[in-house]
Amino acid sequence: MGLVSIDESTRHWPEVWTHVLEEMRLRHGPYPAGFTRDIFHSEPFPDLVGELAHKAIPAVAAARSEGMRTIAKFGKRAQMETLFWRGAVRIQPASYFSAAEHNGAIRDDELLLKWSVVLSRADVVGLVQNPQDVPVNAGSQRLDVAFKAPGDYWLYCVSASVQPRLFVDFSADACVVLRDPAAFGRRLRQASAMAMPEAEFSEGEVTYVDPLRPTSAKVFVPSAKHFRYAYQREHRYVWLPPSQTERLHHVDVEIGPIDDIAQLIVL
Repeated sequence: MGLVSIDESTRHWPEVWTHVLEEMRLRHGPYPAGFTRDIFHSEPFPDLVGELAHKAIPAVAAARSEGMRTIAKFGKRAQMETLFWRGAVRIQPASYFSAAEHNGAIRDDELLLKWSVVLSRADVVGLVQNPQDVPVNAGSQRLDVAFKAPGDYWLYCVSASVQPRLFVDFSADACVVLRDPAAFGRRLRQASAMAMPEAEFSEGEVTYVDPLRPTSAKVFVPSAKHFRYAYQREHRYVWLPPSQTERLHHVDVEIGPIDDIAQLIVL
């Protein structure tokens, strides 16, 4: 139903989960001690065995093409039909996604990415202006870091994962499977250039960051997300405005029918 497969980029996660289980055992006792209802229900879990999920399973199975790279857009039927037959695309500002009415699969602060690092005494000595005041026996210190985008920007999000779970997560009863992502990207870029001629366009796979085990200090906020969203395997199109703006509005463009490069799935 959408679990992330274990590969080169995700193979450390079973190790991390093992550490979590051991820490919970040390703090609370044998499993499931410590795993309270509050922990599991801070954000409602998607109903992965409900009617929508059951409808999605055969539809997704029929749409999959072995060996072919596809991306997909999930949404309501009316929106997906206009995307498929007219190429109607709504490009949202990054600030839109932090709205409280979104569920946990969508809601995120796309303007801010937080993570933490552990600094040894030697690291601290190298950073501060008064290294002589750092105690000789000082232990490791946690440093919280926040990367913030200089201003709002536009983005359009799709998924490289065509899984039944995503229908449930996005409360979607339809999706458009793009069988030629390169062609879709070209058409979207050409159409958006008319509506946002001065915006800087880029596209690519999202980089998922473990906030407690970051691997690099180089962070481009528009293409980085907390790794709790990694199962979505997001591919995104980004437009940076020519000047810093606190809040942007959505932009609607039409790229023309995409029935030649896509498939419409309606549950």
